Amino acid sequence: MRVQDISLKFKGLFTIVVLATVGAAACGGGSMEDGGATESTTTETEAEAEAEAEAVTMPARVLFASPLDETDHPTELPLGVTFGVENFTVGAVPETVETPRGGTGHYHLGVNAECLPVGEIIPQAEPWIHLGDGSDGMELQLEGGSYRLSVQIGDDEHRTLEGLCETITIRMEDGI
Repeated sequence: MRVQDISLKFKGLFTIVVLATVGAAACGGGSMEDGGATESTTTETEAEAEAEAEAVTMPARVLFASPLDETDHPTELPLGVTFGVENFTVGAVPETVETPRGGTGHYHLGVNAECLPVGEIIPQAEPWIHLGDGSDGMELQLEGGSYRLSVQIGDDEHRTLEGLCETITIRMEDGI
């Protein structure tokens, strides 16, 4: 894996740390005549392995890409809701489920709902909306008022998973 690939794969501070480590190791390498240093290649490979190991151990997280927490929205327009996830795979629920796939799930939106406890099956009824097709968003038409929205990922059996729920509050208002 090249340094450019690492920078595309990892975000934020983690990317900066990895690039600084690889860059420092590369600076200590050999001359151009010997085709580069073995030391630099070894250090770069070690840095890549550390980066990959740390990426695997980073916790999974679900989030609202939009709307943002504590924001106001007009009742005259549909509210666009989009979800995001880190360190986890979102996909459609298979037609037949013998055993839930590890590390894969799908989104559920709760309107005026709180996060459910880990291991609980998300009801296929109000206030929950299932996105079993693997999609990452929808539009809602909401009346004026304050709403608590919860996005929670469930496995193939709609069972809640550790750390994969987020709740925000929004306000819908006429004429804004």
